[in-house]
Parts: sequence; structure tokens; C-alpha cells
Amino acid sequence: MIWIAVAVAAVLVVLIGLWSVGWAVGKTREIPPQIVVDVHEAIDFCAEALPLEVTSVLSYDELRVLLRLHLEWIQAYHYTPDHLASGPIVYEQFDALDYVMERCDLLRFEVERDHVAEVIAAHDAYLQVMGALHIEDPDLVARDLGDLGALGTEVQAALEQGEADDAAE
Repeated sequence: MIWIAVAVAAVLVVLIGLWSVGWAVGKTREIPPQIVVDVHEAIDFCAEALPLEVTSVLSYDELRVLLRLHLEWIQAYHYTPDHLASGPIVYEQFDALDYVMERCDLLRFEVERDHVAEVIAAHDAYLQVMGALHIEDPDLVARDLGDLGALGTEVQAALEQGEADDAAE
């Protein structure tokens, strides 16, 4: 009788273990592919993409600091926990620039706003090439969000008026 109880217990342990492993594998399949951003590659990419008036002023170390601050903004403001809906992340064009400039002020790192904007644009281009960032045309995003009812009524009315004006032309 004890052997039957041991056999049943062993079968239950194996079944629970198989179920647990299957559940864990299912959860990891849901995770999107991870993109590894190489800091040195990002600095080289951005240094080559920046205009001459920016690269003549910024050193590689200063560029590294600006890229780190931009990544800090992305991490701080675009992390979506599991319990939130996974929709598009929408932000204003100058949100990142304002954040990086504020952090530069706190660090007493003097850099021109136009130069930071160029660095952020180059960094966004690098992240797009790496597949870590996907930026849609802002007009298309606004229309998509309008179709989903994710925008306020005033914005929705303005979009519909703009479409009516386009059709009239």
C-alpha cells in the first residue's frame, strides 16, 4: 500500500513539475526579443550621424553622458508593467529634450539645446536601426488613436475637421 502512495506522489510531483515548466516556457515566449544596445557602437553611430557643428563642440565623453540621459528618460517614462494595457506609448516631441536639458542643469553640464536635440535625433535613429524603437508618423498615430477613441473629444473633433478639410480640397 505504501508503494502505491509513493507512486501516486511521484506521478503528482512529475505532473506538477511539467506543468510549471510549461507555464514558464509560455511566459518567456510572450517576452519580445531583447535588443542589446552596445554603448560604444551607439556613441560611434551617433558621432557619425551628428552634424559637424555638433561634433566640433561635443567630446565622446559628453556624447556618452547625453546618450545615457536619453536612455534614462526612455527607461523612466516608457516602462510598462504587466498589469497595464500594452498600447502605443505616445509622448510629445520635446519631452525627451526637456528632460535631458533639466538633467544637464542638475549635473551642471553646459550644452546647447540645439545640440542636445541633434544628439537625441541621432540616438533615436540608432535605436530604430537596432530595432529597439519604432517611431510612427505623428499624424498616423493621432488618427489611429482617434479611431480607438483614445483621444479627448476636442482632439477627435479637430482630427475629423482636418479630414473634412482634406476631402474638400
